[in-house]
Amino acid sequence: MKSKTMMNIIVFLWAGITMSAIAQNNYPSQTIKFIVPYSPGGLPDTVARQLSISLGQRLGQSIVVDNRPGGGGVIAAQTVKSAPADGYTFLVTDTISFNMSPITNANLPYNPKKDFMPIALVARAPNFLAILPNIPASNVEEFATYVRAHPGQINYGSSGIGTPHHLAMEALKSALNLDMTHVPFKGTSQSVPALVGGQVQAVYAALPSLVGFVKTNQVKIIGVASLQPSKLAPTIPAIGQKIPGYEYVHVIGVFGLSNTPPEVIKRINAELEVLANTPSTQETLTPMGIEFNIVGPVAAQKHLVDETARLEKLIKDTKLQLQ
Repeated sequence: MKSKTMMNIIVFLWAGITMSAIAQNNYPSQTIKFIVPYSPGGLPDTVARQLSISLGQRLGQSIVVDNRPGGGGVIAAQTVKSAPADGYTFLVTDTISFNMSPITNANLPYNPKKDFMPIALVARAPNFLAILPNIPASNVEEFATYVRAHPGQINYGSSGIGTPHHLAMEALKSALNLDMTHVPFKGTSQSVPALVGGQVQAVYAALPSLVGFVKTNQVKIIGVASLQPSKLAPTIPAIGQKIPGYEYVHVIGVFGLSNTPPEVIKRINAELEVLANTPSTQETLTPMGIEFNIVGPVAAQKHLVDETARLEKLIKDTKLQLQ
């Protein structure tokens, strides 16, 4: 009797394992959701929507974008955390916001490091440093000299407190010993016009937000907040080549729950690599100021760790107030 019972258990377990393997081999067999913690129109939303089309075609399954703004990203993250870890619900957001959430909110209802894992990093949108054309500077060094000669007289605009634009300028101030005043706005749709109108003298923004004003000589770009020059504008010097470790780029990642099946992660990354080598994907995103750049889960995790350390050091060194 005991042997028969044991045999039944073995058969049951084998059947369960077999059915699980079949399910993974058939992945995806239903609609996939990309949960975005912002309203439609922002960078993560734009990337998610473009990816939902191209990746959905590669996977042979629909991908829908579900915008869940509010709570500093908490609502979107909670939506993903409440879903099964079956590879059908993902969080699509920028890594700086993801990494900043536990720094600025000690009462998160989830643990970003334990509950989530990066499936892949999929896109980069560099921030370019733009200044008024009447400032006698053509590079960051000359701009720093000008600011030091006018302490407390230079205002810079950002997309809001705690945004990459804000953090990038505070890091620049700290590294080069600059005295500038922060004027926060609600997005680059406000900060860039403020620069053009002369209310502020400098901003960080994505290239498409600036290029039209560069052509009409209303602003000039003197650097990009990255370690290497951007593919979007390779002649613009990378500030990270002058300031070690300086990189404040919008990096968009796809995050899943920490126990997402490995087969799902492998399949998604394989299809993303195909898309990365498809010219039409790059051609769609480049005019939006976005570099389509695929980084797998291991390297993505390293990026998150390095970026968190950089943000924590910046906040500590500058005593930055983020409330």
